[in-house]
Amino acid sequence: MEEVERGKRMPLPQSAVLGAKDLPRTILSDHIESRLFGKLKQERLERARFYGKTYDEVPGAEALIVRVVSSVDKKLEVKQQFLEIFQEENYPVDFGYKSKVFQPYYFR
Repeated sequence: MEEVERGKRMPLPQSAVLGAKDLPRTILSDHIESRLFGKLKQERLERARFYGKTYDEVPGAEALIVRVVSSVDKKLEVKQQFLEIFQEENYPVDFGYKSKVFQPYYFR
């Protein structure tokens, strides 16, 4: 910070800083966003009705973005003791799944 203040370094221009909207969209993030916006709109309409105001007079959450920030293939290994109990049923030794992390972002 001191180097920026002394003029030795220049901060990045705001246009070079990537934001949430620059992260890639997925089918799942689009689905979650559309469901989220639908529920927020419904809740805002209910509050407007309750307070006897118009939709625009009631504050609401806008400019929200949901993005997948991590998607990792993982494997759950079944414990040996469990396999021994169910050995006659041909139980699988592991289960594959995808672990995803979603991050909601709010920007102004």
